[in-house]
This record gives sequence, C-alpha cells and structure tokens, in this order.
Amino acid sequence: MSKKTIIYLAAFLAGLFGLYVLACLFSPSTMSTKDEIKINTSKGLLYVMINDIKEWPFWLSWKNEDAELTTSLGGRHVNQGANFTFEGPKFGKGKVEIEESLKDSLMAAFITNEAWPGKVSITFQLIPENKTSVLLTTRSRISKKIPFLKRFLYRNFASEYEARHRADLQGLKTYIEGMISSKFGVETGNFSKKMYIGIKAPIYNMNIPKFYSENYPKVYKLLDSLQITPSGPPVGMIFDWEGGSNYVYIMAALPVDQKIKPPVGFDFEEVPDIPCLKMPMYGHYNNLKTAHAKMDYVISASAFTLYPPIIEEYVTNPSEEPDTSKWLTNIYYLLDNTGSYSKALERKRSMEEMIKEEEEQRRRTLESENKRNSRR
Repeated sequence: MSKKTIIYLAAFLAGLFGLYVLACLFSPSTMSTKDEIKINTSKGLLYVMINDIKEWPFWLSWKNEDAELTTSLGGRHVNQGANFTFEGPKFGKGKVEIEESLKDSLMAAFITNEAWPGKVSITFQLIPENKTSVLLTTRSRISKKIPFLKRFLYRNFASEYEARHRADLQGLKTYIEGMISSKFGVETGNFSKKMYIGIKAPIYNMNIPKFYSENYPKVYKLLDSLQITPSGPPVGMIFDWEGGSNYVYIMAALPVDQKIKPPVGFDFEEVPDIPCLKMPMYGHYNNLKTAHAKMDYVISASAFTLYPPIIEEYVTNPSEEPDTSKWLTNIYYLLDNTGSYSKALERKRSMEEMIKEEEEQRRRTLESENKRNSRR
C-alpha cells in the first residue's frame, strides 16, 4: 500500500470519526420519560402488587422481546431491597430492585441491564380517583449521563424504552383487572358459630409474628391444664387497626367446643353464625398482606359491611409441612347485615383508648379473681 493510499485511508477514517462525533453531539445524553395509566383497582391492592417483586414477572412485557428470558428472585420479596435478576440472549442480563416504598403512595425502583446505556430509575405514584380506580403515574430516567462516544449507539433508546414501558403498564393493568374479574378465588358462604380462647392485645404490625410465637404456646398450655382439646387449627383474629400508627388489635386464639371462663390474661370470644367471604390462600404467611388487599378490594367494590373480627385460620402446621407453597391459610371476612359495625367505626377509637380499655378490663378481672380467692 502506497503512502498516498495510506493518507487517503487515514483521512477517510478521520472523516468517519468526525461524522460519528458529530452524530454523538446531536444524540441524547440521557433519558427521561413520564407515563400514566388508569387501573380499575383499589390503591391498597395496586400498591402490594407493585411492592411485591414476585409479581413483576407476571406483568412485565420483556418476554415479548425475548422468549428465553429467565428470572430469579432475590432473598427479599417486598419493600426496600426486594429484588430479582433476569437474563436472556436478546433482552440482556441485569437486576430489578425496589429502592423506596413509602406509605402505599409512592415507590421507587431501579433496573440495571448490561445492554442499556445506564441504570434506569423508576418512580410509581398512586393517586386514587375513588375506592376502585387509581391513576398510576410513572417517571423513568437514567441517573447518569450516557458516555459521549456511546450516545449515537443509544440514540433510539428513549423511544424504545417508552414503548416497552407502556406495554409494561398495560400488562400491569391487564394482570390486576384480570384477577379482579375472577374475584381472586373468593368464596361466599356462611361462617358457622365458633368459640375461641386466646390472648388479645394491640400490637405493632411488625411484631405480630413475635406476638403469635410467644402466646400460642400459652394458650395450648392453658387448654392442656383444663384437659380441653382444640377443635381446630390456630387462628389470628383482627378486631381493629390503625393505618397511621401501624397498630392492630389482634388475638392469638384456638377454637374450642365449649364455653370457657377465661383466667386472668386470657380472653374468650364467640363468633355467631354469620354470612362471610372466604379466601383460601396457599403460600408463606408473608403473602397475607396481598391476600388482604384483594379481600379489601372485594369489600370496597361491594355493598358489604365488615363485622369484626377478620379471621385468619392457619390450617397447615409448618413443622409438618416444610414446603411453604403448600401452607394453607383460610381468610374470613364476616359480613354485617345490621350496620352495627358501621356505627362502631363512627367512634373512631384511638389506639391509646383501646389500650386503656384493655388494661381496665384486665384490672377489673384481676380484682374479681382476688375477691373470689379471698372468700375461699
């Protein structure tokens, strides 16, 4: 090759590089988009479906681009830090992780993909229009600028991302509204009269598992001392809750087939024959929030009024069945035809009032026990 040819070739390559640099100069340096969609659901249900990373693969559109795409769940499935990884020969390899989850109204997540120009941050804002309709607004952006010499390669990324994200949102809408149309497997029926003995208290939501683990053994021990056999599996009974403080008024209880005068520190409850909604749920107890969100939607979309308590019946003994996918929990929402529960709700008792009432009741019971003992 002659010197002149080399000069021409170098000039040609320099010209191509100059054109490429010019193209990079006029290509986007970042990506920022906004979208929204109306979903016929409740705010609570939409939140738990986005907040639960296990649900994402069911509505993301990515497999439309790559049929061989696989996903793998991380160690945490809900709230901040929940994540899953993905990999496919066409779509790429990366990770989805929830960054923030704020009071059922705002969520943030990020997606990293080796085939993309940078990490994409997404925020989800849930704006309820009414009890059964939510406007979901999303904002997506690349947190850092695309390296200058790569900008031309990703010149169409924004439009491609917008189309894909639009398909994702439509998939989310179709997925949730499809479940709603099937009523999530909720059954209508009648709850037969039952009696329960247990321990009742207002508990911070995060401490419920600890409360159950500490108190179910006490209830079993009490029944053993009375030579009474439980007539069914243990239950959790939810009498009241406060969303702002995250406190619930619950009872760790066992069903019995006879009336029991509860000793100090225990409570007795009798649930009458009453219409109910029942949802059988299989899986780990961590999934109960999703199940309750579904039941809440059914209640919100109906003329039903709740009658306390909500009952969780833990049918499967985890010590006998290690496979969590086979754990069965029956959830019962009792239905009040008289409106008495609506009147009770009008009182809007604070958690402090509930605690004082509970302490006062226990004090009176203790005083009565002491008086009876002194007469003997």
